[in-house]
Amino acid sequence: MKKIIIITFTMLLFKCSYSQQNLVMNPSFETYTACPNGGFGNDVIKATGWDTCRSTPDYFNVCSSFSQLQAPVNYFGHQKPAQGNAYCGFYTYDSSTPNYREIIIGTLTSQLSVAQKYYISFKVNRADSNFIVGYSTNKMGVKFTKVKQGYVPINNTAHYYSNALITDTVNWTKISGAFVADSAYKYIMIGNFFDAANTTVFNHGNGPISYYYIDEVCVSNDSVFTENYSTVIIPISPENTVNIFPNPANDIITLSGIKEGPLEVYNILGESILKFQMSNKQNSINTGLWPSGLYFIVTKGKKYKIIINH
Repeated sequence: MKKIIIITFTMLLFKCSYSQQNLVMNPSFETYTACPNGGFGNDVIKATGWDTCRSTPDYFNVCSSFSQLQAPVNYFGHQKPAQGNAYCGFYTYDSSTPNYREIIIGTLTSQLSVAQKYYISFKVNRADSNFIVGYSTNKMGVKFTKVKQGYVPINNTAHYYSNALITDTVNWTKISGAFVADSAYKYIMIGNFFDAANTTVFNHGNGPISYYYIDEVCVSNDSVFTENYSTVIIPISPENTVNIFPNPANDIITLSGIKEGPLEVYNILGESILKFQMSNKQNSINTGLWPSGLYFIVTKGKKYKIIINH
């Protein structure tokens, strides 16, 4: 019988490691189930933890073989990701259908606590294709919901929104704010929730729409952490010499194919949360106290991606 070693966290280690935590699962859209290919009109669902809740927003990734959904060059223009290899994008205005909107919805790693103040930040960039994107808008904002919505209405309300007119097509613009949770929200929605009468629109004289890329979404109860949030991307080893199962996982992950030696686990922020010495047998790690999200196992100079989804 193989010997199984269970490595567990104490509550103290858990508290220290996650005192500053982004509550957004897959905040930079780096983790995906498949590369975007445009075949179904909505590739956002291929970014782990993300979906659409209005119309057909887009998912862009360097891995795509479909030129219109690649990064940095795609159908809507040219922009490098704020970090990593991916970002999403959506309409905030269409001159032919002024109230047309595209809105994305993302999963939080834990429910928000009622009466707790939370801080929000995300980066946007106005796409620069002169043939398509001729407008800029304000009212970029977020709404939170307890259930995953399939089609959110445009009713001129948001938990937070910016009145700034975002015109920059070169640099990423950070939008940040705060709100006090009035319910145990589990999902975040991002886009323009205001109709044409309540949205400021600037015509740059080119294409018929307003379109923005979005990256590095953060929700936290720490204002400094949120304002300075930037995803740390750890390169993934192309070699599959380590078997990690199940992946995605819930409470336990089991590793095999690793020879005896040191192993370290990092969270999405690049923080080391666990170090231990591997045996040359099968090894298991208790992940029951880890918040849902993306993690990296580093051993023998190689890095492997794991997803925890409680």
